[in-house]
Amino acid sequence: MALNTAGYPLARPVKKIETLITSGLSLFTTQDLATIWGISDETTLYSNIQYYVRTERLHRVHKGIYAINSYTSFELAQKILTPSYISFYSALAAHGLIFQLYEGVHSMALVSKKKTIENETYVYHQLKEEIFINAKGIEDHRNEDHQSYSMAGPERAICDSLYLAPGLAFDSLSGINLELLREISTIYHNQRLESEIQSLLTVIKEKHAQ
Repeated sequence: MALNTAGYPLARPVKKIETLITSGLSLFTTQDLATIWGISDETTLYSNIQYYVRTERLHRVHKGIYAINSYTSFELAQKILTPSYISFYSALAAHGLIFQLYEGVHSMALVSKKKTIENETYVYHQLKEEIFINAKGIEDHRNEDHQSYSMAGPERAICDSLYLAPGLAFDSLSGINLELLREISTIYHNQRLESEIQSLLTVIKEKHAQ
């Protein structure tokens, strides 16, 4: 079987959508489509995209982003701005660390950005590059519906959140890996954050001792 440079099977005209289905993704950027289909010519690429949108095999979600299946707001957040990962209020709520629901999908990225698509607001909070590229505590999520995204685990979400919002309160801290929380706090090189995490560790240990 012939493969393109990314390792995907070269798509014949009638097989392009099938190739997308078997790719393991539900959302695609224009560059994703070019790579998976093995099309380097821009005119040919856009002609194919327009055809599949017109015949309703592809759904245009936003400029340069297309879907073949249902998708989550977490998935879309990472296609709007790449690289990024879900964190802050969104990750805290997903892990049950806070009970209040905040508006929008919150992510960490290399730049600050805010965009509204299909009545959902996507907020990107800037991290310094040396912090952002450290993947400690970031988890990859994938389900049987080909929906995938990266999200801060509970310990990384706590550290990201206190880095952005000093003094933020948490509703639950059960199940937190204390050693991992302490380790992650050091990647920010921020004395104030490390002090807050140390205080949090003390509180958690005292609760466990009761």
